[in-house]
Amino acid sequence: MKSLKHYGSLLFLGILLALPVGVYAVQHGFIRNEKEMGMSGEEDIPDDFAKKQFLYADPESAREALLYAIKIHEGMRASDPLWGRPERVDLGVCYVELSLLDEESGNNDRANADMAEAEVVFKEMGAPDSSVARLRASLGKGLVVQRPADRQRP
Repeated sequence: MKSLKHYGSLLFLGILLALPVGVYAVQHGFIRNEKEMGMSGEEDIPDDFAKKQFLYADPESAREALLYAIKIHEGMRASDPLWGRPERVDLGVCYVELSLLDEESGNNDRANADMAEAEVVFKEMGAPDSSVARLRASLGKGLVVQRPADRQRP
């Protein structure tokens, strides 16, 4: 009987100590996952908008949108533990598209700097061939998209 009380009190003490620790761990796990999901969404929306601007808008609007998307990507790179290969590809593609826009507008120095940034991103990712020629070929020759003359969106 004495040992039953002893085991019962140890079980009660264990539950009393473990329950708050478990609740804390579970709550913060959900909070951490929610924050990471929100950060991922925060990164996807400007990136998608920049891609649409690149395809359908005037070059200056596309440039502003791409610069904002790059700023968001760079911020997420430092703070998001889930930032990985897909996000790196998006960042690299943003730099390549920005380079093509700069080249189209006649600013070759900025275009070369943007393409160099894209090369660095793809090399960090471990891409086997991240040369300028390969990056241009992956998005097509010259300008990626021929914008409609009337600037109508589909």
